[in-house]
Order: sequence, then structure tokens, then C-alpha cells
Amino acid sequence: MVKNVRMNKRGSQLVEEGLLLAVALMALVILLSMISGFMSTLKTAYQNSQDSLDKFLVEVLRDDLDTLWNATIGKLTGTCAG
Repeated sequence: MVKNVRMNKRGSQLVEEGLLLAVALMALVILLSMISGFMSTLKTAYQNSQDSLDKFLVEVLRDDLDTLWNATIGKLTGTCAG
């Protein structure tokens, strides 16, 4: 009978440690999924900002640079465009 009591105590400790390990693994998986989501959000934000910068440089500065070229260098060389 004494031997059975010892076995039950050891078994309950193993069950408890197994449950704690399972909870820790679930927490780790949740943490890794959150980090993965955050990294993909950063990647998307970076790509969108890069696309926006490209659009800005092409659409807005194109006209301004043409005007600046015509006002300065274009008049000096006689090659005014537009």
C-alpha cells in the first residue's frame, strides 16, 4: 500500500509537469505567431512606403524637375523641352 501511494505521487508530478510543458508550448506557439504577424505587417508597410515614394518621385517631381531643367540648364544649352 505504501508503494502505491509513492507511485501515485510520482505520477501526479509527471502529469503536472506534462501539463505545464503543454501550456508553455502553447504560449510559445502563440508568441511566435504574433511575431510572425508583426513581421509580415512591417514587410507590407515597407513595401507600401517604397511604392508610395516611387510614385511621388515619378509623378510629382517629374514635372518639377522638367521645369527646373528648362529654367536653368535648358536655357543655357538651348534645349528646352515642352
